[in-house]
Amino acid sequence: MWRRFLIFLGVVAGGFGPNAYADEPSVMSLDFCADQYVLAFAKPENIVAVSDEAADINSFFAARAAGLPVTRGALEDVLLRKPDLVVRTWRGSMAGDAMAKRLDIHTYRPPYAMTPEDNLRNLVLVAEALGGASDARAMVDDYHTRWEALKKQPASKLKAVYMTPSGFTAGQGTFVDDIIQLAGFDTVATAADVHGWVPLPLEKMVMDPPGVVIGSFFNEGTVHISHWSGGRHGAYRNMIKELPTIMVPSRYLSCSGAFFVDAAEFIRAEAEKLGLFHDAERAR
Repeated sequence: MWRRFLIFLGVVAGGFGPNAYADEPSVMSLDFCADQYVLAFAKPENIVAVSDEAADINSFFAARAAGLPVTRGALEDVLLRKPDLVVRTWRGSMAGDAMAKRLDIHTYRPPYAMTPEDNLRNLVLVAEALGGASDARAMVDDYHTRWEALKKQPASKLKAVYMTPSGFTAGQGTFVDDIIQLAGFDTVATAADVHGWVPLPLEKMVMDPPGVVIGSFFNEGTVHISHWSGGRHGAYRNMIKELPTIMVPSRYLSCSGAFFVDAAEFIRAEAEKLGLFHDAERAR
């Protein structure tokens, strides 16, 4: 089944326009998530520029961005540098794409990833355009093996709640909730029947406390906390202080779960250090 999936990816990626380059293209990424693809699969000598966020704390491949030229993503910068290929996700525009095309600069925007399978597909699609498809297929194969291994691990009997500094939580249907469950925990989102990104249901958690807190983006200076943010609530702070807490580096949760396997492995490893799987259930 998995091999057929990889063959399908190769067929789809092979039909992508920019892959018509005789050699590996010079490439420029305009924004943070586009950077991750370019840093993963393009050779450094082929990278014209990455975004000004590529080396930030939230970047999974931040170390690879060191020393590379940077761009703020302005169309004028693209036209001046004239790469063969521009990769973008949220930054840029269709009008900018059209203008770049008139100067023989191709642009590619990966499809939005809604599921882990979507993220794996996008790795191959973008890598094909960058000349690194074999690396991407190896990465996808490795991710799938690790993904299957995680699903076979015993689940904890503890219920986890995801917290952000702003007081929001990841409800059912979000990639963060899926990652936490892949790591072996049931979640407050399921118990409280909340969906999407919503304010943390503090009242319900006081009535039915979670067993473990999982958070991210704390103490990194990347999220603004106002005086009205739910994260300033005393009950919120007490849970972090009193319950076993796992703080996930934000680089693992960037770009709609592109690194979902790494994130789940990190959570599980930290939970094992805290002894949270001593009474784990044997069946998932």
